[in-house]
Amino acid sequence: MGSPWDMNDLEIIGYAEVLRETMLPSVVPPVFRMKADPQRVLLPPYSFNAGFVCNATEVPARELDALRDAHEITLFDEAIPAQPGYELWVDQSYQCHYERRGQADANLGRISAASIGQAEAALKAGNVEEAERLAGVAISADDRRVEPLAIKAAIRRLQRNATGESLMAELAAPVLEERLFSLLVTDYCRSAGSAAQDVPERLLRRPMRGVAAERLVAA
Repeated sequence: MGSPWDMNDLEIIGYAEVLRETMLPSVVPPVFRMKADPQRVLLPPYSFNAGFVCNATEVPARELDALRDAHEITLFDEAIPAQPGYELWVDQSYQCHYERRGQADANLGRISAASIGQAEAALKAGNVEEAERLAGVAISADDRRVEPLAIKAAIRRLQRNATGESLMAELAAPVLEERLFSLLVTDYCRSAGSAAQDVPERLLRRPMRGVAAERLVAA
């Protein structure tokens, strides 16, 4: 590992992730290339400090195709000039955005807030699958919000999946204590009304089914 590299000397040729639809929107780590020497490529993990990329892993450009084929990176058709203080993120249509960090946070925050509102409406209407999907979008956009975790926990309670509900409480614990989280879950269950209480049999599942996968994607 070498460092540091001035961001102004770099361009972005992709990101070190291959995203599934359920992971969108998502902030992604750029794959950098030296402007003056395109054969030198920088991969994460790395850190940013005062406009410099520090402690990146340098690999030769000839390895990029193999990394792409191994589903470890996604490559762009055209490079983007790197800029200090910017964030790279991918929206729900797989469109990439490279924006100032504050603007990116604001845009992702709006997506999260809108998705929470839509998930609440879907839950109230008894559309459990759509509420679950929209809560996942909200978490991907902003994993600091507790509401989508509470919506998922309410769905787990309606499914009589105590293990899944406990997992949601565990994920929310750094932000909201368990007692308050449980009250929020209860409120969502009440707002769901009779429409969501009658969960279709196909959505009921064994308590441990899918728990490992849920932990990986914040359920």
